[in-house]
Amino acid sequence: MRTPTLHTVTTLALLACATDRTLGQALSMPLLDLTPAAVSIQPPLESPADAAPVKRTEFASEGTWWWSAGAGVGSDFDAVTDGTLFGTIGYFVVEGVEVQGELGLWYFSQDEGDAVGISPILNFRWHFLRRESWTLYADVGIGFLASTDDVPDGGSSFNFSPRAGVGWTGAIDDAGTRLLIGVRWQHFSNARIFGDDENPALDEPMLYAGVIFPF
Repeated sequence: MRTPTLHTVTTLALLACATDRTLGQALSMPLLDLTPAAVSIQPPLESPADAAPVKRTEFASEGTWWWSAGAGVGSDFDAVTDGTLFGTIGYFVVEGVEVQGELGLWYFSQDEGDAVGISPILNFRWHFLRRESWTLYADVGIGFLASTDDVPDGGSSFNFSPRAGVGWTGAIDDAGTRLLIGVRWQHFSNARIFGDDENPALDEPMLYAGVIFPF
């Protein structure tokens, strides 16, 4: 039997030391974590840019409701000058054609005595020319006026009030708000229900403006 040489012993010693070092490093490493990772099932948050845009009500479209408020001034360029504050509620029965209910408060400056009045009106308005941001319309209406004194002087404190005119509406923001400007012929008469002598009647042009809002 051969006796191991010094070289062989040295080699075996080095291999043993290397094996011990490798085994120590392996034992010092953390164990592999086989636990399943948590999975989030929450949907991603929507950014403001991804949010659906707010749908704007299209003006003059069938089945939509709108309301307005405004003021007007009229004169017969003789003995009467008057002003009104009004509010309306309108519904489009078909595209472009609107039926309105209006309530107006009136002040009449007259030579023989001023008067204050209230006037409910039924109005029909046709937006005959419609573009994306503006419309042109024609309208007619009929109602009555109850006042604190005769309108005009020498007439009566109850009058019928037919009218007809034209106007323009234009969009002023993205929410559907619109500006309203119009001119009309305005008539006040008691239709001679108090006799021919008490029906001087009043005819005048009126300029008015207002703001329209969607419901």
